[in-house]
Amino acid sequence: VIPFKPYLKWISIAAVLLIGLMVWAPWWATLSEKYSISREMSVAERGDGGEDGLQKAAELYNAKDFTGAGKILEKAYAAAPEDAMLAYYYGLTLMETGKATAARTVLGKLYAGESVFKYDAAYGIALSYVKEKDHPKALEWLEKIPEGSTNHDKARELIGKLQ
Repeated sequence: VIPFKPYLKWISIAAVLLIGLMVWAPWWATLSEKYSISREMSVAERGDGGEDGLQKAAELYNAKDFTGAGKILEKAYAAAPEDAMLAYYYGLTLMETGKATAARTVLGKLYAGESVFKYDAAYGIALSYVKEKDHPKALEWLEKIPEGSTNHDKARELIGKLQ
């Protein structure tokens, strides 16, 4: 007969760790969560000291308060729809708040232009389709992301998962 008492402490620790892993479960992330856009919004490079509203929007966006950031960015975007940075982050806030169609409209205009955010917008549109489980349209947008762009590697990997 082997006494069970000395092993009880280790069995308890193992059970707590196992339960913790099951609750945390990083392997259960959806494709849209796993391949999400992780860029933080920064308005520091804009150089205008008087953009307190955009600074507040950036703080809210970076804190993942997309509803609050979206309200500020909506007004700023309405005043300056040609501003590529505003369009990009406004589109992302729309996507994060469940307004995928509106997000695709904003990001689609950005993709149609000649902006540094062009291919980031395509990736955002693709992710919006991934969230909706519309894999053919997601693949269509992922294919538009050329080699050398910011999200190219993630796009290629995601294409492999969707096919």
